[in-house]
Amino acid sequence: MNVRIVLEGIGFSVLGVVLYQFQTTILIFVIPLVVLYKRQGYRVGVLGTLGTFVGILLVKVIRGGSVGGTLREDLLLLDLTYPFAFLLGLAVTEGSFFPRLPPYGRIALVTVVSGVLGIPLIRYVLTDPAFEAYLKAQIETMMRAMVEGKTSLDLGTMGTVSTGEILRLSKQIFANTYTLGYFLTFLFNWVVGSRLGLRSKGIYPVESVVGNVHLNEKLIWGFLLGWFGVLLSLLRPLGWVSIVFWNIALLSTVLYGMQGIDILRYYIKKVERLRIVILVTILLFVFIPGLNILMMVGVPLLGVSEIWIQYRRTVEERSEK
Repeated sequence: MNVRIVLEGIGFSVLGVVLYQFQTTILIFVIPLVVLYKRQGYRVGVLGTLGTFVGILLVKVIRGGSVGGTLREDLLLLDLTYPFAFLLGLAVTEGSFFPRLPPYGRIALVTVVSGVLGIPLIRYVLTDPAFEAYLKAQIETMMRAMVEGKTSLDLGTMGTVSTGEILRLSKQIFANTYTLGYFLTFLFNWVVGSRLGLRSKGIYPVESVVGNVHLNEKLIWGFLLGWFGVLLSLLRPLGWVSIVFWNIALLSTVLYGMQGIDILRYYIKKVERLRIVILVTILLFVFIPGLNILMMVGVPLLGVSEIWIQYRRTVEERSEK
């Protein structure tokens, strides 16, 4: 391993640590490491990943593991759940552990693992009194800042929402969308980092770097079970089980949404002359209220419907059936 590769690995690793320290860039701290994997291969990428994790750990130990600045091992371990899950996910995604799985499949797999690893963190957010008091104080500060510039009409509207309701809703959203948030954040980091890394080597991928999305038909059972559980949780309280149902439902819906988008891309490529018109129409559907809801529901259902309707099967493939 020559000096240039070592310096490049250290540079990308340090950049990941730096990006993790700021609220504005913490969600993209994995991008430099993805670039490193694409440029220098798996071995150097893993070393850079370990370096980033050690760097994040050292910064946290120096600063202190809690809000008050005193190191608490339990809070430190919980705080490390986020970077550990992403860095572990990156090592698994870039590795050859599951050669038959396309990139989006490996990312979905590590998302499930991150959900299991995140159980202690979710439990802490939902039940810890100290964290609840801290979050409540932050919400009250935010609401006071918003009130200062509001009219009487705005204040009347805001007055109908209590701090307790916002607190409860915030914690509920965090728990119910935990795996969804991980999947979308990781997918964004991996796609951007992959394209940057490949372009830096003079490789310009024409197709999507996550691969053509063809989901296993068995996923439909997770989709149906998840949304059945969500509907049941709306009718009667299910406690922690409802969190599992919500995470399964939302993650499977996004995966089917990706398959639906791939189906649309497949047909858009077939009508070159109308591509701009179709893209503008889709953008209108995305940004017009009401129609965007239709898109959010319709695209995943389009992906689901490919279980029965083989949209992307060629004439030759159909004649073989």
